[in-house]
Amino acid sequence: MEFQNKSDFLAAVTLRPATIDDLSSIRYVHMTSFRILAAEHHSENEIQARVEDILRTEYFEEILEADLYCAIVDNEIVGTGGWCPADDNGATARIRKIFVRPLFTGCGIGRLLVEAAEERARRAGFNEFTTRANINSVAFFEHMNFEISSYGVMPTRSGVDLPVAFMRKRSAVQLQEQMQKRKLTPVSRDGWWSH
Repeated sequence: MEFQNKSDFLAAVTLRPATIDDLSSIRYVHMTSFRILAAEHHSENEIQARVEDILRTEYFEEILEADLYCAIVDNEIVGTGGWCPADDNGATARIRKIFVRPLFTGCGIGRLLVEAAEERARRAGFNEFTTRANINSVAFFEHMNFEISSYGVMPTRSGVDLPVAFMRKRSAVQLQEQMQKRKLTPVSRDGWWSH
Protein backbone atom coordinates (compact mmCIF):
# COMPACT_ATOMS: atom_id res chain seq x y z
CA MET A 1 0.00 0.00 0.00
CA GLU A 2 1.11 3.52 -0.75
CA PHE A 3 -0.04 6.51 1.28
CA GLN A 4 0.09 10.17 0.33
CA ASN A 5 -0.25 11.46 3.89
CA LYS A 6 -1.03 10.56 7.49
CA SER A 7 -4.80 10.79 6.92
CA ASP A 8 -4.61 8.28 4.08
CA PHE A 9 -2.61 5.94 6.29
CA LEU A 10 -5.04 6.21 9.21
CA ALA A 11 -7.96 5.56 6.87
CA ALA A 12 -6.32 2.21 6.05
CA VAL A 13 -6.07 1.21 9.74
CA THR A 14 -8.86 -1.04 10.96
CA LEU A 15 -9.74 -1.86 14.55
CA ARG A 16 -11.15 -5.16 15.71
CA PRO A 17 -11.51 -7.06 18.99
CA ALA A 18 -8.56 -9.19 20.06
CA THR A 19 -9.06 -12.95 19.94
CA ILE A 20 -7.23 -15.90 21.44
CA ASP A 21 -5.61 -16.45 18.04
CA ASP A 22 -3.97 -13.01 18.35
CA LEU A 23 -2.10 -13.73 21.58
CA SER A 24 1.29 -14.36 19.98
CA SER A 25 1.07 -11.22 17.82
CA ILE A 26 -0.16 -9.11 20.75
CA ARG A 27 2.71 -10.29 22.92
CA TYR A 28 5.14 -9.47 20.13
CA VAL A 29 3.73 -5.93 19.78
CA HIS A 30 3.80 -5.35 23.55
CA MET A 31 7.33 -6.73 24.03
CA THR A 32 8.78 -4.91 21.02
CA SER A 33 7.11 -1.66 21.93
CA PHE A 34 8.28 -1.78 25.53
CA ARG A 35 11.81 -2.95 24.72
CA ILE A 36 12.44 -0.20 22.18
CA LEU A 37 10.30 2.73 23.31
CA ALA A 38 11.00 2.35 27.03
CA ALA A 39 14.75 1.73 26.72
CA GLU A 40 15.58 5.38 27.32
CA HIS A 41 13.58 5.46 30.57
CA HIS A 42 14.07 1.98 32.05
CA SER A 43 17.05 -0.17 32.96
CA GLU A 44 17.66 -3.45 31.15
CA ASN A 45 16.64 -5.24 34.36
CA GLU A 46 13.28 -3.38 34.38
CA ILE A 47 12.70 -4.11 30.70
CA GLN A 48 13.47 -7.80 31.15
CA ALA A 49 11.10 -8.01 34.15
CA ARG A 50 8.28 -6.46 32.12
CA VAL A 51 8.90 -8.76 29.16
CA GLU A 52 8.78 -11.78 31.49
CA ASP A 53 5.38 -10.57 32.76
CA ILE A 54 4.10 -10.23 29.19
CA LEU A 55 5.13 -13.83 28.51
CA ARG A 56 3.35 -15.32 31.53
CA THR A 57 0.09 -17.24 31.05
CA GLU A 58 -1.99 -14.81 33.11
CA TYR A 59 -1.20 -11.98 30.70
CA PHE A 60 -3.87 -13.19 28.27
CA GLU A 61 -6.45 -12.98 31.09
CA GLU A 62 -5.48 -9.32 31.49
CA ILE A 63 -5.98 -8.86 27.76
CA LEU A 64 -9.47 -10.36 27.92
CA GLU A 65 -10.37 -8.13 30.89
CA ALA A 66 -9.18 -5.04 29.00
CA ASP A 67 -11.75 -5.12 26.16
CA LEU A 68 -8.67 -5.08 23.96
CA TYR A 69 -8.85 -4.05 20.32
CA CYS A 70 -6.13 -4.49 17.73
CA ALA A 71 -5.06 -1.93 15.15
CA ILE A 72 -4.53 -3.73 11.85
CA VAL A 73 -2.45 -2.59 8.86
CA ASP A 74 -2.05 -4.96 5.91
CA ASN A 75 -3.42 -7.85 8.01
CA GLU A 76 -0.80 -7.29 10.73
CA ILE A 77 -1.40 -6.19 14.32
CA VAL A 78 0.50 -2.94 14.78
CA GLY A 79 -1.07 -1.73 18.02
CA THR A 80 -3.50 -2.48 20.82
CA GLY A 81 -5.72 -0.55 23.19
CA GLY A 82 -8.39 -1.39 25.70
CA TRP A 83 -10.21 -0.43 28.85
CA CYS A 84 -11.77 -1.89 31.99
CA PRO A 85 -13.79 -0.50 34.90
CA ALA A 86 -11.51 1.31 37.35
CA ASP A 87 -13.94 1.36 40.25
CA ASP A 88 -17.08 -0.30 41.51
CA ASN A 89 -19.34 2.74 41.14
CA GLY A 90 -19.29 2.63 37.34
CA ALA A 91 -18.02 6.15 36.78
CA THR A 92 -14.34 5.70 35.94
CA ALA A 93 -12.78 3.50 33.26
CA ARG A 94 -9.10 2.62 33.09
CA ILE A 95 -7.47 2.87 29.67
CA ARG A 96 -5.10 -0.10 29.31
CA LYS A 97 -2.65 -1.92 27.08
CA ILE A 98 -1.94 0.98 24.71
CA PHE A 99 0.99 -0.32 22.69
CA VAL A 100 2.09 0.56 19.17
CA ARG A 101 4.88 -1.14 17.25
CA PRO A 102 7.83 1.28 17.11
CA LEU A 103 7.76 1.48 13.30
CA PHE A 104 4.22 2.91 13.54
CA THR A 105 4.62 5.44 16.38
CA GLY A 106 3.82 9.03 15.49
CA CYS A 107 1.29 7.97 12.85
CA GLY A 108 -1.82 8.52 14.98
CA ILE A 109 -2.49 4.87 15.81
CA GLY A 110 -2.07 5.40 19.56
CA ARG A 111 -4.57 8.26 19.50
CA LEU A 112 -6.98 6.17 17.44
CA LEU A 113 -6.75 3.31 19.96
CA VAL A 114 -7.25 5.56 23.02
CA GLU A 115 -10.20 7.38 21.45
CA ALA A 116 -11.82 4.07 20.45
CA ALA A 117 -11.34 2.64 23.97
CA GLU A 118 -12.83 5.79 25.50
CA GLU A 119 -15.81 5.59 23.15
CA ARG A 120 -16.47 1.94 24.04
CA ALA A 121 -16.23 2.83 27.74
CA ARG A 122 -18.63 5.79 27.28
CA ARG A 123 -21.16 3.48 25.60
CA ALA A 124 -20.87 1.27 28.71
CA GLY A 125 -21.70 4.29 30.92
CA PHE A 126 -18.23 5.51 31.96
CA ASN A 127 -17.41 9.21 31.68
CA GLU A 128 -14.07 9.59 33.43
CA PHE A 129 -10.80 7.92 32.50
CA THR A 130 -7.59 6.94 34.24
CA THR A 131 -4.44 5.16 33.17
CA ARG A 132 -1.27 3.79 34.71
CA ALA A 133 1.33 5.07 32.27
CA ASN A 134 4.84 3.76 31.94
CA ILE A 135 7.20 6.70 32.35
CA ASN A 136 8.05 6.66 28.63
CA SER A 137 4.37 7.15 27.67
CA VAL A 138 3.52 10.07 29.98
CA ALA A 139 3.99 12.70 27.25
CA PHE A 140 1.70 10.75 24.91
CA PHE A 141 -1.09 10.61 27.50
CA GLU A 142 -0.61 14.29 28.35
CA HIS A 143 -1.13 14.99 24.66
CA MET A 144 -4.38 13.01 25.00
CA ASN A 145 -5.48 15.42 27.81
CA PHE A 146 -4.59 13.16 30.73
CA GLU A 147 -3.01 14.80 33.77
CA ILE A 148 -0.62 13.23 36.25
CA SER A 149 -2.32 12.67 39.60
CA SER A 150 0.57 10.80 41.27
CA TYR A 151 3.63 8.68 40.70
CA GLY A 152 4.09 5.11 41.81
CA VAL A 153 5.39 1.73 40.78
CA MET A 154 4.07 -1.29 38.93
CA PRO A 155 5.34 -4.48 40.56
CA THR A 156 6.46 -7.35 38.36
CA ARG A 157 6.44 -11.07 39.17
CA SER A 158 10.23 -11.06 39.46
CA GLY A 159 10.11 -8.39 42.18
CA VAL A 160 11.32 -5.47 40.07
CA ASP A 161 9.22 -2.33 40.44
CA LEU A 162 8.68 -0.22 37.32
CA PRO A 163 8.15 3.53 37.73
CA VAL A 164 4.73 4.68 36.49
CA ALA A 165 2.54 7.76 36.54
CA PHE A 166 -1.10 7.49 37.52
CA MET A 167 -3.03 9.80 35.24
CA ARG A 168 -6.59 11.04 35.00
CA LYS A 169 -8.58 12.57 32.18
CA ARG A 170 -11.25 14.93 33.28
CA SER A 171 -14.79 14.57 32.03
CA ALA A 172 -16.26 17.23 29.74
CA VAL A 173 -18.21 18.64 32.72
CA GLN A 174 -15.04 18.89 34.83
CA LEU A 175 -13.17 20.59 31.98
CA GLN A 176 -16.01 23.07 31.53
CA GLU A 177 -15.96 23.88 35.26
CA GLN A 178 -12.20 24.36 35.13
CA MET A 179 -12.54 26.76 32.17
CA GLN A 180 -15.21 28.77 33.96
CA LYS A 181 -12.92 29.14 36.97
CA ARG A 182 -10.24 30.61 34.71
CA LYS A 183 -12.54 33.37 33.41
CA LEU A 184 -11.85 36.91 34.49
CA THR A 185 -13.38 37.94 37.79
CA PRO A 186 -13.38 41.39 39.42
CA VAL A 187 -10.97 42.08 42.25
CA SER A 188 -12.56 44.37 44.83
CA ARG A 189 -9.52 46.23 46.20
CA ASP A 190 -8.78 48.40 43.17
CA GLY A 191 -11.32 47.49 40.53
CA TRP A 192 -8.84 45.63 38.31
CA TRP A 193 -9.71 42.35 36.72
CA SER A 194 -7.67 39.25 37.29
CA HIS A 195 -7.50 35.67 36.07
